[in-house]
Amino acid sequence: MKKIIPFFIFMLFMYPVSKLIAQEKQDRPEKFMPTELNISSSAVFELMGVTPSQISRSSDVKDFKVDWSFKSWKLNPNIALQGQPVWELFYSRRSLEKYRQASWLGRTLASMEVSVGTVQNEKGDRRIGFGGKLNLFKSNEPIRKQGFFDDIIQRYSDELKSNSEQLKSVKAQMDTVKDIALYRTLSTQLITLENGRNDIFSQQKEEVVNQSAAFSELYWNTSYVDIGGGDVYTYQTDSLGSLKKLSLNRNTGYSGWITAGIGIGKKWLISGMARTLIYDERISFTTRDTITQQEFPRDTVIGNNLLTCGINIRYGSPFFNVFLEFFTDQRKTKDKLTVIGAGKEDVAKLPANQVVINKTVSWNVQPVYSITLGGDWRMNRSVMLNFGMRMEFDSKWNKQTFTPITTLLCLMR
Repeated sequence: MKKIIPFFIFMLFMYPVSKLIAQEKQDRPEKFMPTELNISSSAVFELMGVTPSQISRSSDVKDFKVDWSFKSWKLNPNIALQGQPVWELFYSRRSLEKYRQASWLGRTLASMEVSVGTVQNEKGDRRIGFGGKLNLFKSNEPIRKQGFFDDIIQRYSDELKSNSEQLKSVKAQMDTVKDIALYRTLSTQLITLENGRNDIFSQQKEEVVNQSAAFSELYWNTSYVDIGGGDVYTYQTDSLGSLKKLSLNRNTGYSGWITAGIGIGKKWLISGMARTLIYDERISFTTRDTITQQEFPRDTVIGNNLLTCGINIRYGSPFFNVFLEFFTDQRKTKDKLTVIGAGKEDVAKLPANQVVINKTVSWNVQPVYSITLGGDWRMNRSVMLNFGMRMEFDSKWNKQTFTPITTLLCLMR
């Protein structure tokens, strides 16, 4: 954890720095590009399982984003911060052609999203995580769609070129004029031209937004392939919220996953995910001396691997859609007696006259199946609300939990 924290802090820190650098550059019409047609949850929240849909759509976001997750009625500060450092450093506010002409590797790295987040679970434990995602394939990417936005960009480029030439001419005259009345007239012209330049940017931005809405309606369910990964650490806390002991269970570990989806028509999107979670689990048990009948509390730590697979069926539009999702978890080590009988180090060193009392083995039973019904509501260009109701079942399909989950996604422009 100590090694990965500086990396994520650096990546998120580079976002505002790159924004400041970009602001110093001359404005261009290409800067108004459609970069938020699809908004998805941050990778770290997906890893923590605090999003309504565990299989998110591919994202087009190229802005700093903040996610709020509400998995209970407690108003805990459950937030995640997300940025796109490679995009901001090398492609943001540059010519559109720079990104279009980039290699597949360059475009893939530009899609990288890094996020850091924290949630507090129902037991009061504090979870801290880091995650990232990369897009490997997207059938329709708005920035690379030739012709869809080129006419707008070219038209406003011509207007800006004409405006720049007039500004240059007026400024040159102001440097040499000696007549006060003429100088005032030129000053008025300069202000008018500068206001006109701002109007050109505003009009172009409005047209790009309208064109983006049309593009989104056509391709909101575009086919895609994403990969992701991250780490999560769960700490027990005291009444003041101070981090104490690290919990060794499935809430602490590192994970990798692949997500893919295919659009059907203009209304349907079917997606799936395969994910693996590697973690250590502490198991408590009691042994009994077969001679004295004395009992001794003990524990051991085992390595485990959780394989998760799921499918999501989504119907609707880019502004509102609903989904039904099914997930199943399969743990590599399933039986608690198998764990103790596997000859782990702590158990193997037991005295020959001591045996494990099977009924005392503390085995953390986890849900095996989950079904979620929910949806997305695009409230405006910068805000999306995800909502869902999740039911979890054990291996015999006995219901264990029923949880409402809501996530609010906000782009920080």
